[in-house]
Amino acid sequence: MSSKEKVFINGDLSDATNAKISPFDRGFLFADGVYELIPFFSNKPFLLDEHYIRLSQSLQKMEIKNPYTEEEWKSYISMLVETTDLKNFYLYIQVTRGTPELNGVSRKRDHVYPEDYKSTVFMFLSEITPMSEDEISSGKEAITLEDMRWYLCDIKSISLAYNAYAKDLANKKGAFESILKRDNMITEGSSSNIFIIKNNKIITPKSNNLILHGITRGFIFELAKKMDIEILEEDITYKDLMNSDEVFVTNSTQSVVPISVIDGKKINSGSAGPLSLELSKNFISEYQ
Repeated sequence: MSSKEKVFINGDLSDATNAKISPFDRGFLFADGVYELIPFFSNKPFLLDEHYIRLSQSLQKMEIKNPYTEEEWKSYISMLVETTDLKNFYLYIQVTRGTPELNGVSRKRDHVYPEDYKSTVFMFLSEITPMSEDEISSGKEAITLEDMRWYLCDIKSISLAYNAYAKDLANKKGAFESILKRDNMITEGSSSNIFIIKNNKIITPKSNNLILHGITRGFIFELAKKMDIEILEEDITYKDLMNSDEVFVTNSTQSVVPISVIDGKKINSGSAGPLSLELSKNFISEYQ
């Protein structure tokens, strides 16, 4: 971590090495908070308004006060972004229920939501390293895993213990991603949304409480329409996944990532499919 790196905490910029948040913050004690991750390509934010809307929705669903107006958020984001020379990076935003007080005295730990509290806002920047053309064209490997998270996955909660476990398990097995399933139905990846392609149609699981409504996922719908490709929201079984013509996942930092092997089995030819590659290329041309 550079000594010159700046972070944002509750309205102020601070050197990253000197930044401090109370150990009694409910984000630390209960994972009682939400986050948002916004990529910047060539120093320009990717769908900033859509990310702000999702952040606001997550805060509302968690009943956490939104500490700033939309204009204040954008002003503070600009203030932090102006401190970096990076061109391709992501902005991480975390908002917690903060450290509650009762009669001026900090309440150490209580499961019940406090009435008197001030939200804690923390933001930092980190460089994005894009995948090489060879990595994209060869595709990545994935494993499947039972989805044992809570049932409010549409909230971008900072409670990511199972997501981290699933991602780490994939990494230990030499894979890029864990694809999660509930009762044999595919939901999403540990840090991505998933799409399959069958008979030149793109299919992705339905938008509901079992998946995060990814901003990049939403952009794929727009991109598919521009490319005159049919895209559908449907249930996807494990069998559908394994018998698909192509598979790819999306997230904010890596955009479109073709998946060529799942659970040790090749998907079709075992390399990135032509439609996945075209989507990746068009995404990069539009935003990177």
